[in-house]
Amino acid sequence: MAKLPKLAQRQQYSNGHIISIGLTGNVGYISIEDNNLYPDSDSRSERRNMQYNRLMIPCMTREDLKDLRTAIDEVLKNSK
Repeated sequence: MAKLPKLAQRQQYSNGHIISIGLTGNVGYISIEDNNLYPDSDSRSERRNMQYNRLMIPCMTREDLKDLRTAIDEVLKNSK
């Protein structure tokens, strides 16, 4: 029987947004969901009601996720 790749997932809540990251083997994803409350007249409220409040970047490789982490680390390091 072949060994199945392990699923790794993590969720982070930040300023009303849920940021989810997952990786199985060499294929991963990032998903960002806006759960903030907006007035009814705001277009973001309409987008949430239509379920358009989530952005997902699927089919990222392990290398893509590492490159993203490197970019975030460089921005944090250089912003001091």
